[in-house]
Amino acid sequence: MRKFLFLLIVTALIWNCSGNKPRPEWTAAEYFKYAMDKFLSGDYYNAANEFSVIVLRYAGSSFADSAQFYLGESHFYNKDYLISASEYEKLIINMSRSPLVPMAQFKLAESYFKLSPRPGLDQGYTERAVREYQNFIEDYPAYELREEAERKIADLREKLSFKHLTNARNYIKMRKYRSALIYFDLVLDNYYDTQYADDALRGKIAVYELLQDYLAIKAEYIKFLRMFPNSKLLSEVQAVMASLPKEYQDSGE
Repeated sequence: MRKFLFLLIVTALIWNCSGNKPRPEWTAAEYFKYAMDKFLSGDYYNAANEFSVIVLRYAGSSFADSAQFYLGESHFYNKDYLISASEYEKLIINMSRSPLVPMAQFKLAESYFKLSPRPGLDQGYTERAVREYQNFIEDYPAYELREEAERKIADLREKLSFKHLTNARNYIKMRKYRSALIYFDLVLDNYYDTQYADDALRGKIAVYELLQDYLAIKAEYIKFLRMFPNSKLLSEVQAVMASLPKEYQDSGE
């Protein structure tokens, strides 16, 4: 009796499971609902597989762009960010008239944001994220996520600024002063609005101290007064200027 009941239960389970499997006669709408059920239940791996089927089998249907978008979403929530970026980009390029394109552009940027590493590592993904957020803002300036994109860009620019500042300081340790100046200038030219800009100009002054280039120190000091009059580093810079030979101490103020 127990064996019979066990067989009944197993048979019922098999029957129910088989009833939930995709069928050849399903329409695009039925298949999309099936894939969405997987997605909403958190089964992102299998959802991705099913959305891929829809994109290929029902390419001309009204569900194709939604399937392509949720294919990207499935990989995104499964933390496969390189793959999700690729899938969002396919929607943007191949289905450019879809109303999902603005969100796909934002999520493309989000994918690279997730890939952005700590400042000590290569920042290629960080730079790509900034570009994609900027593309989103330029193409869809009235979109509701614009402010979030702007905040993300600001955060990423701070990271890139700190990366260049760190590179410059490392070059000073290696006594490669010209290389250090190049990276300090990268901060000042491209990330002048970040919190590390005054550190970069202070770093340039430190390099010129090591090179005993007093005219350059004076020029950078005048620039520092103009650009960062309220900087916490101002007293340090003034002390450097005060230590120069008398003929260089006229700040030009």
